[in-house]
Amino acid sequence: MSRLTCTFLVSLVTTLVAPVARGEAPPARLRWSVDARLGYATAWTTGQSYLGPATGLIGGLTLRVPIHVEVGAAYHVGSIESAANDTLVYWSRRRSVFVHAAAGYDRTTLAGRLLVRPRFILGSFFIVDEAQLGGAMRQGIEPRFTFGPGVDILFHFGALHAGIDARALFVPSHVAAPIGGLFGVFGVNK
Repeated sequence: MSRLTCTFLVSLVTTLVAPVARGEAPPARLRWSVDARLGYATAWTTGQSYLGPATGLIGGLTLRVPIHVEVGAAYHVGSIESAANDTLVYWSRRRSVFVHAAAGYDRTTLAGRLLVRPRFILGSFFIVDEAQLGGAMRQGIEPRFTFGPGVDILFHFGALHAGIDARALFVPSHVAAPIGGLFGVFGVNK
């Protein structure tokens, strides 16, 4: 095994076994959460017309060990371009829906009020492209697989939480256009 693999395995075992060795009880039950997210995403190197302001929902489950899994979707407003003259009308619109699944590790501090959750995200942008030139209309949907790291920083107020979600996504089909996103998070957990 490589050194990186060995280091990862030792870290994982230490993380899972250390609380039991110190006599700490694991969480008594599974915890779930539902979040609303509002934010903005853009490509770091080139403008991508299917991104921009976004809103979405995420549902998650934290296991007895502090591993968090989630699924979610976000709608990105995208962009509209139009032009017209006396004889011709043209408009084009691109927007997207980002659907994802993610897994992360919950780390709490400040007596459980602050949660930092690094996570790995797998998903796909479904880009809706519509264009009209004169009387002719064209529509299409293009999926783009993405993956990358993200982190949630959440403050808990009883059963409610608020914070930020930062993510860096890579689109293998467009190597030169990695995506960065920053979202406000508002939700409930039980």
